[in-house]
Amino acid sequence: DGEEMLNGAVMAIDEINEMGGLLGRQIEYIEIDDVNSSTDEISTAFNRAVDVEDPDMIVSGYHLASGPEFDIVANAERLYYNVNTQKAWTDRYQSDPEKYFGIFQCDPNDEWYGGGFAIWLNDMVEQGKIDISALGKTAAILSGDDTYDSFIAQTFEETAKEFEWDVLSKESFTVGNVSDWGPLLSGVRDNPPSILFTTDYNPADNAAMAKQWAATGGSNTLIYQQYGPSVPEYLELAGDAANGIIWATVLGVLPDQIGNDFRARYEAKFGMPPGWANAGGCYDCVWTWAKAAALAGTADDYKRVAQFTENQIHRGVTGGISFVNHGGQAYPAQTPDPSLGQSHIIVQIQDGEHVVIFPEPYTTGEFQTPPWWT
Repeated sequence: DGEEMLNGAVMAIDEINEMGGLLGRQIEYIEIDDVNSSTDEISTAFNRAVDVEDPDMIVSGYHLASGPEFDIVANAERLYYNVNTQKAWTDRYQSDPEKYFGIFQCDPNDEWYGGGFAIWLNDMVEQGKIDISALGKTAAILSGDDTYDSFIAQTFEETAKEFEWDVLSKESFTVGNVSDWGPLLSGVRDNPPSILFTTDYNPADNAAMAKQWAATGGSNTLIYQQYGPSVPEYLELAGDAANGIIWATVLGVLPDQIGNDFRARYEAKFGMPPGWANAGGCYDCVWTWAKAAALAGTADDYKRVAQFTENQIHRGVTGGISFVNHGGQAYPAQTPDPSLGQSHIIVQIQDGEHVVIFPEPYTTGEFQTPPWWT
């Protein structure tokens, strides 16, 4: 993911510079590594950014221990564009908009992952497109114990219960530390649900889980793996075991003309296709800032650039970026207008390919019964 973030940002900068630059100047970039994305390492990286490198803008994807960077950037009164995907951020912004004026999350909050998926699942069942007659409106949840994963699991559970789904079991684990998925999956099989909702951002974890599920056989249970399968290495690791798995992202390069053109340019530049999320997300971050600075007529009057960012709608490769409380909007759960929001893309892996099954107008196929169903 870190490589995807860097490549997406660099690609946008290179394209702008090839067009003549921004406000008559070439954009220069400096790469700073936050190593393992711990709280201390994030603080060190952002302190170096604002105190030593003196940038007009900071761009990043997400940070595993996100939090300390917000006050560092705000206290320095700098601009920071990211795709951290956190309701915790928009809550923080609302607590002090004047202080956090220069920080923009260029994608929707994580609350739309769990809640949005529960809405989609219930709609599919009610429309007869997914048959759960064997196991009824039942769910099991396996969640990483970090704040990000547990919050997504919580929002899924709350919304599913509103639709009268019964949560049969709920277990947690530490991301990256599960050596054997057998005990966790065995607990699910003992009382099988119609949906196994899992939250684990790590693609290797998700691939290992999929392989173990496929190797030991399954019930008529849908498997949802939240974000990890969007990372390119997932399919390499999971192989055929990935077929039938459903995953989603609220930050996804759209499978339309704009998104596919980006994919082709990215592959030509870097010799590999981009993943679904962070390359396009950081690419869009740079363009969102650059357009605002161009319209503002300045790159170093940060409050003016922030005002133009707030008021613009940027149609990026991940969809329409418009801000509410300095966070992007999710389509269709948060806004019914796809020109104003980034799609909550729900994907099923079919024959080794990612097939978008939601939302319209970006679908590339329809839901198929998983191969392990009886």
